[in-house]
Amino acid sequence: MTTAQSTMTGASTQFNGNNETVAKRDTAEAILRTVDESTKASTGISLFHILTFGSIGASIALYLAGNKQAGIFIGLWPPTFQALKSVVDKNAQQ
Repeated sequence: MTTAQSTMTGASTQFNGNNETVAKRDTAEAILRTVDESTKASTGISLFHILTFGSIGASIALYLAGNKQAGIFIGLWPPTFQALKSVVDKNAQQ
């Protein structure tokens, strides 16, 4: 990763003597993990699950209220929230 890319993404990479990547940490991912853990601690439910159920409910409500395009658009969000949860959980185990 170039210095410009590292600056723009907030990623920090450490190298060992052979220029191999030892650790890579993405700032946005760390923030998501922290917010998810604090939400789990206070509510018992993951932030991403709350967002998923909320967007499904909003999608159904918008669609039934006659705003079909907005309902369909919001209905596309749940897989994104679950993909983010998968990434955060996978990298938390490493």
